[in-house]
Amino acid sequence: MSKSTINQAKAIELLKGKKPLSRYEIHFDSTKVEARDVILLGKNGIRVPPELIYYDDDSIDFSDIPELTDEDLKTGRLKWVIKAEISIHDDIKTWLKKEKIDLNQLLAQLISDFYKNVKSIPDSNPKPAPKKRKKASV
Repeated sequence: MSKSTINQAKAIELLKGKKPLSRYEIHFDSTKVEARDVILLGKNGIRVPPELIYYDDDSIDFSDIPELTDEDLKTGRLKWVIKAEISIHDDIKTWLKKEKIDLNQLLAQLISDFYKNVKSIPDSNPKPAPKKRKKASV
């Protein structure tokens, strides 16, 4: 039995009506698909081409998302993540793989230890105390 061909709009309509898509083959036309419908299709094993995905930032309701604060970072509720690119010699790459070393974890620990060590060294060039101003005589 051959499958009937439908477009993405019909597939979304069927899925929203709780109908199966097993009898259909989906062919995408040029109609844009809203982000929520992309999720619905994705949950049903249908990948939407990226150029057809549409969303409007202004229509997204962010009211249920709490504001982020500096306190969130201080308490560890959120972590500050830095993405960096570094070049590594082949012999070091081989060693990292052989030893199963997590490079992100290693770098985070190295930076933390470096910071602690720098902070533990007494300042050899203390800043001079600010000069006292003389009061003007009247």
